[in-house]
Amino acid sequence: MIPLLLTLLPSIASALACVIILWRAEPALNRMTPGTHFTVRLAMWLLVVGAAAQLLALAMGTVPQWPTVVLELGVACLLYCERRLRVLIPRPRKPAADPHLF
Repeated sequence: MIPLLLTLLPSIASALACVIILWRAEPALNRMTPGTHFTVRLAMWLLVVGAAAQLLALAMGTVPQWPTVVLELGVACLLYCERRLRVLIPRPRKPAADPHLF
């Protein structure tokens, strides 16, 4: 029972992470303009190809190692979370003007 769990759990976690990576990176790659920096385009392309290759490897029966699964989950979380600074770091509110000053 335990050996089955130790092979099934990383496979499920890796598949879930790869699906999230594909779900977020592939549309971002399609929305890139010709002005997008080459490094950003290459990084997204490598993420899509790597996630698809990992899903293929999982379908062929390989079991990923735990460091690989943790790395995939980290990348999936980075792609899933909101990356705009105005959402992550709220700006301080301007104090309301006192109507009695003027």
